Amino acid sequence: MSFHGFDTTEIRGLAGDLETLSQGVTALHRDVAGVLTRADELMGGKSATNSPLLQPLVGYPIGGRAAMPGTLAGELHDTQSSMVRRCDQLDGIKHLADEGYDIDPSLYFGDEKAPDEKKITDLLSALAALDGKDFGSNGNRDDLSKLRDQFGELTPTELDALLAKVPAADLKRLNDLAADDNDGSGWKWWDHNGLPDGEFRDFVSSLVKKAGPSHWPTLEAAFPSVQPGFDTTDAFIDGVNPQSGLGSKGMHYGLPNEPLFATPGQIDADGIAQGRFGDCWYISSLTATAHADPKFIQEGIKQNPNGTVDVRIWDKDGNLHWVTVTPDLPLDENGNLMSANGNGEAWPAYYEKAFALMYGGDKGGAPDGHEKDPRYDRKEQGDYGAIEWDFTDKAPSYVTGHKSKSIDNDFDSVKNSFESHHPVIVATRSDDDLKKHHLDPKFDAHYVTRHVFYVKGFDADGKMILGNPWGPGGDIHITKQQYHDYFNSPQELQVGG
Repeated sequence: MSFHGFDTTEIRGLAGDLETLSQGVTALHRDVAGVLTRADELMGGKSATNSPLLQPLVGYPIGGRAAMPGTLAGELHDTQSSMVRRCDQLDGIKHLADEGYDIDPSLYFGDEKAPDEKKITDLLSALAALDGKDFGSNGNRDDLSKLRDQFGELTPTELDALLAKVPAADLKRLNDLAADDNDGSGWKWWDHNGLPDGEFRDFVSSLVKKAGPSHWPTLEAAFPSVQPGFDTTDAFIDGVNPQSGLGSKGMHYGLPNEPLFATPGQIDADGIAQGRFGDCWYISSLTATAHADPKFIQEGIKQNPNGTVDVRIWDKDGNLHWVTVTPDLPLDENGNLMSANGNGEAWPAYYEKAFALMYGGDKGGAPDGHEKDPRYDRKEQGDYGAIEWDFTDKAPSYVTGHKSKSIDNDFDSVKNSFESHHPVIVATRSDDDLKKHHLDPKFDAHYVTRHVFYVKGFDADGKMILGNPWGPGGDIHITKQQYHDYFNSPQELQVGG
């Protein structure tokens, strides 16, 4: 049976031939080893072969060290097993396609269990049954948990097939029910609704991680928490970052030109730049941690086979999650990254995107100069607007899994924390505060009010070197007196342990 140019009948025949060959490898190995061993004996001490692949066989006519051709037995068996599984997958996908299911082509050759149409139809029926369902006196959480588990049992192909058939209203209804974890009045202690926030976040991530790219829009339409919005950010509303002055014309989602890492498996902490959003308090925490423990940050992000990205992050209650985000990011009209970025790499942007989805501490009222303006000053969750303008103690736990430690607001305390190998971040004073104390905000060209810097070290003159999350070239070297005059709210981050 041919499907997209692949004749699975012929491929299965080849797989059978490989399995037959694998069964004869042991005898072949024994014969070759015996011949080489005997030849070596007859040659009076001279080597019977110069081949590095065959030399291990000399002297071991029976058993001995693992070497060619004996090792082919396992390799041929594994290869034929993979070929059979992939044929089962292709045959299963062809059947689903014949039944009208639209499967993303990127999943055709997945090395997974063949799709089971019954699992798909059972879940479609269960989703449809949510319409008008009486969940009883104990709420809907147990029903939703069962549905979540059914989704979890689907292979990527089965999930894609379901997304191709499920009515948009059924999927949206699932989101609305699962996202509403209001258990009603306090006296009904047995009434449990929705999925707890962390469980719901993990559920959505599991869907994004398995779905083919052609069905990401389906998930985004049904589950708003798949994609963080940016239309409530200062940069979008004003067309510019109010502090850095960087423009944001034509902001849209698109695929970045930059890879996840410029050098595979490594991060460049010196190249991190904040971008257009007002989340210096988060980017400083991320950058300070990347400087102190680059391996910790590098191990917290990975790309999935379907192109999505997993990011390790902790929630407001200290629970660990791997948040899965789609690979598209906020770009400007020219296709340049508008979110956080690195030196030719995009990993900071994905950390920031996951943080925008997970952060649960925005209560509105941040000191952004727009207090009580409803366009800016409001409680948000799940978008980039939620992570603008907050305080130094809010972000560290999301990055490291540990609450930060407030340290004494003096130069020496900050130095002691840094030299004890802790990442340290510090805030700057407001314009009004500087004016009140008759201090000049232009004492250094790179100083910014209402901003957060991170400690990079100390120079030969004993001055503290502060890095600006806006990116390379913005360092400040300050004396003890300048620290006292212009900085406050130092936080010591805890990494590991």
